[in-house]
Amino acid sequence: MLFAHSTLNRCKKILQIALPSGLNSFLDILNISIALLFVGKLSTSHIVAFGVGMNFIMLFYTITAIFFTGTNAIISRLFKDYPQRQIALSTLSLFSLLSSLPISIFAMCIDRIYLHWMGGSEEALNLAQTYLEVLVYGFPALLLKTTLTSAFSAISKAKIPFYIKIFCTSFNIMANYALIFGFLFIPHLDMVGAGIANVASISLEVALLLYMANKEFKFTTTLNTKYFKLALKIGTPTGIERAFTLFSLVLIAKFLLSYGDEILAGFQIGGRIEAFAFMPGFGFMIASMTLMGQNIKHLKIAKHYIYLILLISSIFMGILGVLMCAFGKPLSTLFSTDLEVIDYSFAYLVAVGISQIPLIIIFVLDGALRGAGATKTSLLINALSIWGLRILPMYLCTYFSLSYLYIFGIICIETFIRAGIFWRVFSQEKWKKNIVKI
Repeated sequence: MLFAHSTLNRCKKILQIALPSGLNSFLDILNISIALLFVGKLSTSHIVAFGVGMNFIMLFYTITAIFFTGTNAIISRLFKDYPQRQIALSTLSLFSLLSSLPISIFAMCIDRIYLHWMGGSEEALNLAQTYLEVLVYGFPALLLKTTLTSAFSAISKAKIPFYIKIFCTSFNIMANYALIFGFLFIPHLDMVGAGIANVASISLEVALLLYMANKEFKFTTTLNTKYFKLALKIGTPTGIERAFTLFSLVLIAKFLLSYGDEILAGFQIGGRIEAFAFMPGFGFMIASMTLMGQNIKHLKIAKHYIYLILLISSIFMGILGVLMCAFGKPLSTLFSTDLEVIDYSFAYLVAVGISQIPLIIIFVLDGALRGAGATKTSLLINALSIWGLRILPMYLCTYFSLSYLYIFGIICIETFIRAGIFWRVFSQEKWKKNIVKI
C-alpha cells in the first residue's frame, strides 16, 4: 500500500512537470504551424520558403540548447537553495542576452549563403530571404525565453510559462492573420507579415516571463560567473549534439529538395504534424532531466522516476503514433490542397508514427543523462547514430536516385536502433562517472 502511494505521488510529480512543459512546447509548434497554415494558402513556394527559413533559424537552436540544459541542470540542483538559485538565474539571464547579440549579427551575414547552398526554385528562395530578414531580430528574445522557461521547469513550476504561452499564442494567431493577409488598415505583408508576427509574439512572451521570474526568483545585481561556466560545461555537449541533429534535418531537407518542391513541402507538413506528437515527448524529457537533477544525490530514487516516466510516456506516445498513422492524410489536408503533397506528407507520418515508442525512449533517457550532467554520453550516441545510420544511407539513396520512401524508412529504422543503444548505455550505468557536480 505504501509502495502504491509512493508511486502515485511520483506520477503526480512527473505529470506536474511533463504536462505543462509538453503543452508549452506544443503551443510553440502550434505558433509555427499557424504561420505555415496561413502561408500554405498562398502557394507551394510559400510552404517551401517557410520550411527553409525555419530550418535556418533552427540551426541556432544549438545555442538555446546550451542555455536550456545548463540552466535546468544548475537550477534543479539549487532547488532548495533560494539565494543561490536567485544569483544563478540572474547570471544566466544576463549572459544569454549578451550571447544573443553576436549570434544575431552572424545570422544576418550568412543567411544568403545558406539559401544559395540549399537550392530550390528562385521564387521559394526569394520568399525565404524576405522571411529571414525579419526573423533574425527575434534571436535575443528567443535565447532569453529559453533560459527563463528552463528555470521554471527546474523548480517544478512549468505551468507558469505555459499560462503565458496560452496568452501569447492567441496574440500570435491574430497577428499572423492580420499581417499575412491584411486586416482593416493593416496591408497585406505576405512573408514579411509572418516574420513580424513571430518576433512580436516572442517579445511579448519574454516580457511576461521576466515579470513572473522576478516575482518567483527575485533578480539580483549580484552575479557569479561560476554558474555561467558550469552552464557552458554541462550544456555545450548538448549544443554540439543539437547542431549535429539540426544540421542533419537541413541535409534531409536538401536531399528531399532534389526530388522536387512537392516532396519537400510534404515533408515539411508531415514534420509540423509530427511535432504536435513530438512535444508531449519533449515534456517527458524535461521531467526526466529535472527529476534526475533534483535527486542527483539519491540515484536510486532518480532511476525509479526515470523508469516510471518511460512507462507512462511509452503508453502515451504509442497511442499518438497510431493516431498519426490513422489520420495523417486528413490532417495533411489542413495545410495543403495539393494531392501529391498530401500523399508525401502521409508517407512520412506513417514512418514516424511507427517509431514513436522508441523515439520517446530516446527522449527520456537522453533527458536523464542531461540532468545528471553526463551530456558527453548523449552527444556521442546521438551524433554517431544520426550521421552514421541516418545521413550516410540517405545520401546514398539520393546518389543512386532511389525512391524517397527509402529515406522515410531510414528515419524509422535508425530511431529503433538508437533507442536500443540508449537503453543499453543507461542500464549499464557507466554514465555515472561523468556526472558533473555543482
